Order: sequence, then C-alpha cells, then structure tokens
Amino acid sequence: MTTTNTESTGLPSSRTVAVLGAAGGVGRQVVHQLLQRGDTVRALVRREEQADALDALGAVTVLGDLTGDWERVLEGADAVVWAAGAGAGGQFAQVDGEALKRVADRLAQGGPTRLIVVSSMGVDRPEQMPPFLTAVLKVKAQSDAHVQASGLAYTIVRPGGLTNDAGTGQVTVGLPVAGGMVPREDVAAAVLAALDDDGTVGRVFEMVSGETPVTQAVSGL
Repeated sequence: MTTTNTESTGLPSSRTVAVLGAAGGVGRQVVHQLLQRGDTVRALVRREEQADALDALGAVTVLGDLTGDWERVLEGADAVVWAAGAGAGGQFAQVDGEALKRVADRLAQGGPTRLIVVSSMGVDRPEQMPPFLTAVLKVKAQSDAHVQASGLAYTIVRPGGLTNDAGTGQVTVGLPVAGGMVPREDVAAAVLAALDDDGTVGRVFEMVSGETPVTQAVSGL
C-alpha cells in the first residue's frame, strides 16, 4: 500500500466536485451519486449531447477536451475526480498519460489539492495482465507515478474488469487483490467513500467485487 503523510483535506460536508471524464461509464456513476447526496458537480464533457444528458441530472456541465481547453471545469471546485480514459484502443498516451499529468501539474500550481484518480488494476504488473492491456497499463503507470509525486492530496483507485451490472455495494480492496470484475456503480461508490475519508489521502488500492461494504472496505485501508 502506498501512503504519504498529508494534512487533513478539510473539505466541506457539501462540496463542489469537478468530474473529468464525466460522460464515461464510471464518470456518469460518480456524477449521479454525488448529485444524489447533494453535492454540486461540475462535469467536463466534449459534446453537446453529453452535456444535455448530465444537465438533466442537475450537473453543471462544461464543454472542453482534456487534450485541449478544460480548465474552466475547476472554477469553484473543492475536489477533482479523474474518471477519464481512452481505453486500450484509443488515444491513451494523450489522455491516460499526458492529460492526467497536466491535470496534476495544474492542481499543484493552484487549484483544488484533493484528487481522486480512477486508474486500473495491474498498473504495477502489466506483464501479468492480458497482452492487449500492456501498453495502456504502462502509460497509466507513468501518470499514476506523476500524481504520486505531485504533492497533491491524492487517492488512486485501481478497479478490476468493469461491468455495467447493478452495484452490489460489496467489494474487496487492497494492493494487490486477486483479479476479478466490479460494477462501475461500485467503483463510483468507492470514489465517494475515498473523497469523504481523509485516511485515504496518499493511498493506492485495487478493488473487485467482494463481501465487504464499500465504505467499510475503503475506511479499513
């Protein structure tokens, strides 16, 4: 488990959270769950139709692109959730790699210091993962390391295989954990649990479906 000694994040009980990658599978779940509990969400999206869908939920949408202009989404934010990813078949070097590094650098220069990153299981052992994931996992390893060296109050969540199944609310977390699957809904719940728990600052953990309630599992790291 990776840890750092970091001061309490001191986030307000009701906060404004900037979500990067808000239109993706995990990102949409994060937005939905944050709004359900009364937080304000500033959601970065690339297309008008994505904005319309998230506006309907109650998010404040900001049109932008992580490879270009995106910084307006930070206005008034208390914390940032990175849920973006190009996938193994996309522009992962630009998005999962360089864009995340730029976000961390921007926050370190003067922005919200609390950053939750949704990464991927196997970042630290790509040779053990399916071969088609090797290249993207190596890129994620570099950007995760950049976040860890940034001085930010980070937490890095590394889920196993993602599904669109309904969340069970039960997970296994640790570093490492045995490979497995996990619903995107449960990953989002773990992101919120980490956001609420100062004990997760400086932590990196993997997660799959399991038998421990999400909040209990995260708080027990």
